[in-house]
Amino acid sequence: MYLRRTQLHKASLGIWILSGGVAFAPDVALGQPVNRSQADSEIEEVVVTGSRIRRQDYTSISPLVTLDAEQITLSGVTAVEDLLNDAPQLVPYFDRSGNNPGSGAAFLNLRGLGPNRTLVTLNGRRMAPADEFGAADINTIPSQLIERVEIVTGGASTVYGSDAVAGVVNFILDEDFEGFEVTGQYDTFEAGDGDVVDLSAAFGLGDERWHLTGFVNWQERDPVLASDRAFTNTRLLESFSPGLVGTLQPAGSATGPAGRIAFPPVPLPGTGGQPVQVTFDADGTPRPFDPDADQYNFQPANYLQVPLERESAALFGRYRFTDTIEGFAELLYSRTSTTSQLAPSPAFVNATVNVDNPLLTPSQRALFAGAFDPDGDGLAQFALAKRLEGVGPRRFTREADTTRAVLGLEGELPRGWQWQATYSLSDVRGEGITGNAAFGDRFEQALLVDPATGNCLDPSNGCVPFNPFGSPVPEEALGFIRTGDIAEDYSLDEDVATLVLTGDAIELPAGALGIATGIEWRELSSSYAPDTNFLGANVLGTNSASAVGGTQDVTEVFLEALVPLLAGVPFADYLGVEAGYRYSDYRFSGVADNWKIGADWSPISSLRFRVMAQRAVRAPNIDELFREPRVQPTALVDVSVDRCSASADPVGNGLADICVAQGIAPDQLGVFEAQQNFPLLTIVDGGNTDLDPESADTLTAGVVIQPGFIDELSISIDYYNIEIDNAIGATPLEGALNLCFESRNPESPFCRPVVRAPSGDIAEITNPQFNLASLRVEGVDLAVNYRLDLGDGLAIVPGSDASIALQVLANHAMQNTTQATPGSTPVDCAGFFGGACSFGVDLRQVTPEYRTTTRLTYYSGPLSLALNWQWIGSLQSQVDVSCRETPQFCYPSELEDIDSRNYLELSGRLEFGQRAEIYGGVSNLTEEDPPLMGFGQIQSNTAPALYDVFGRRYFLGFRYRL
Repeated sequence: MYLRRTQLHKASLGIWILSGGVAFAPDVALGQPVNRSQADSEIEEVVVTGSRIRRQDYTSISPLVTLDAEQITLSGVTAVEDLLNDAPQLVPYFDRSGNNPGSGAAFLNLRGLGPNRTLVTLNGRRMAPADEFGAADINTIPSQLIERVEIVTGGASTVYGSDAVAGVVNFILDEDFEGFEVTGQYDTFEAGDGDVVDLSAAFGLGDERWHLTGFVNWQERDPVLASDRAFTNTRLLESFSPGLVGTLQPAGSATGPAGRIAFPPVPLPGTGGQPVQVTFDADGTPRPFDPDADQYNFQPANYLQVPLERESAALFGRYRFTDTIEGFAELLYSRTSTTSQLAPSPAFVNATVNVDNPLLTPSQRALFAGAFDPDGDGLAQFALAKRLEGVGPRRFTREADTTRAVLGLEGELPRGWQWQATYSLSDVRGEGITGNAAFGDRFEQALLVDPATGNCLDPSNGCVPFNPFGSPVPEEALGFIRTGDIAEDYSLDEDVATLVLTGDAIELPAGALGIATGIEWRELSSSYAPDTNFLGANVLGTNSASAVGGTQDVTEVFLEALVPLLAGVPFADYLGVEAGYRYSDYRFSGVADNWKIGADWSPISSLRFRVMAQRAVRAPNIDELFREPRVQPTALVDVSVDRCSASADPVGNGLADICVAQGIAPDQLGVFEAQQNFPLLTIVDGGNTDLDPESADTLTAGVVIQPGFIDELSISIDYYNIEIDNAIGATPLEGALNLCFESRNPESPFCRPVVRAPSGDIAEITNPQFNLASLRVEGVDLAVNYRLDLGDGLAIVPGSDASIALQVLANHAMQNTTQATPGSTPVDCAGFFGGACSFGVDLRQVTPEYRTTTRLTYYSGPLSLALNWQWIGSLQSQVDVSCRETPQFCYPSELEDIDSRNYLELSGRLEFGQRAEIYGGVSNLTEEDPPLMGFGQIQSNTAPALYDVFGRRYFLGFRYRL
């Protein structure tokens, strides 16, 4: 199904800092050796992401990763998520390959907990969500504006409020640019497609009293089709046929151009009385549907790289009113346009055909009159699936205008205290256009034809009749059922007002007691207005939709304290405690408490231990609170969950009252047996204003080693554990039914919404959002950072010194577990693919157990050369675990485990004095192919956000300064 929606200044030294224990001043020139004591002496007071307390160094009790502008340049990325998703702390999610599912937006997904649990901030202030689902689209941030990015792992809601459950990613933009600069970059793949052109310009001017910085950027990214790569051109699934078991064979969709009667199955001549699904030959002759030969390959028309066009501009200004009061302002605007494309619409309709329809062939008329018209009223009824090739590929275009404005004042008070008052507003206005689709009601209307005139029985809207059974739809009929462009609008407004006071409360023997306190008010409003044809699933080949509209606001007060306990004594070069509390009062979700408590101990200057425990929250987003219920046709595949079936002995198991209350006649208890694939309507995704905020208990603990006998070496190891016990989400259909029967209460909120057909089969169920799921992530991060001066003997550029910088980042994901409902089987997907990790768990991510990123950078005067190596560990098939623990998700599989993958990138930069530079490189140097994942794939036979599906990429850029 088509998922329409569901998000330069001088560069500092190219190194990631996981520990916060190795600090480089932001204005250190590239390629120059760094004297740490000199760098630290230049730092007066800084604010590190994850705390509002100003401090004298870059240390952080929570694990902190920093990447800077040089890494962005040397990686050649114009889409920031491409670089961030290489970091082991993030599990790749939606990116340029997100076509289905996907909306063209790019989201960040810390620890695999979902993008709505990763808070994204700009210059330390929260970035508005892209839509009602609560995640920020980082496509709106041009990479050329970024000075550095700081990533904090672990809950940060005490500091930033809701959504920072997994952590926070803070984009820090360059607001102090001087002069004028133009930048350009061109990317292309080895196959000669997927070109990206990115152009930008920046200016900066001012004096000691004021400063103004401006940026403009334009980017265009061309599409790549799945047909353009051999391993994505055809849908590949595991075969269960004799002699082919365990091999990947061409497959596709059971909905093909010839049409298929999916329900009810009926016997045909030559089948020995065995009921079968019916399809048709090209001349319209009915025959049994062959699951192997009649599959439709929907892959070629799909986008592998989603096209993008982005225009953005920004202004940053500061003005000093007095010696102690300064004003500042930010204005950021972005317009993005993306398009997803899928194969032509699969029509799935509950068809009614009059048996005397003159367009039917004699064999079709005989079939319909016998098998599908048991009451003899002349109307045959069945569920029909047909691929509408003549309509053309489905296209969904998303256009969004995002504006973000910040106004602020900050100043100094006596005794070194500082205050800051800010007001920010964000405005998102978007439109979605669905094209090349078909109307379901018109399709059904065209099947009832007057035998006397050959016209539609209902001639309204210019109805054109057609025979869909085996034959292509005539052009005249396509004009009748085709939708044209259908629009849907969405908007979002966020207002945030914050007042913060920071300073040193008292002087303790080990140092000053640092305090940050303040009050914050936020209001978020969002609406989504789909076309009325989406409301009842009347647009074939798309999911149904429902409207959203509402406002949530919160008032918060917060307090942080940094308490130095010991300093400069034996076994305590430093010992301190960091604590914080935030009180949040939501309009709908009530009161939530956020807190943190951590300790930082350095027994000696070269060894540092840290630990942080936090309670973080995520308030329900606008979609979860206010979405109107959505009607979605589906079918109950696993009938064993219907415990009203005779085979489940409902009377003996004490479930008779529930079954009768839902509509089963008492005399049918012990007789009724649920039919597999019985069509039913699920009324899902409805908002729930009684939802509570999610609460997460997070723990991080680590050690930082900086041996004094090896200059510029830092090693850190950090453990993290994040547990959410009341996660918000729609309960899976099977899970909701299990909760109903396990309650043994007909009035249970999971029993009352079940409506049964006269046959006893479940025909309808309402299933809104609840606080029922549990999530667990656990793992260990390792970081090694080292810089070595090589002197002038190994310098490539004459007259310069040489040095190298090494960075190693690694992650061991020990657990990534989802439990959909209390009592259901937890599913751990860390290091697994397929099985239960493809059904009932988020379908948009794969979490390897091991990942590393290693960068070696060589500097010689104006020359920089970098080799980057990304290693993704092997994955095991989860099928064996599924078959043992969750039989309802089990299928026989012989697909082998996935081997590890290695991606190499070689890049370089050459500066020409102070005014010009060129840079370029090659990524996926060895053209590593992605693994083929069978039933465990996310899309395009693999997991394209994790593995490279494009092949070798070349990029070349320039920068010129006036």
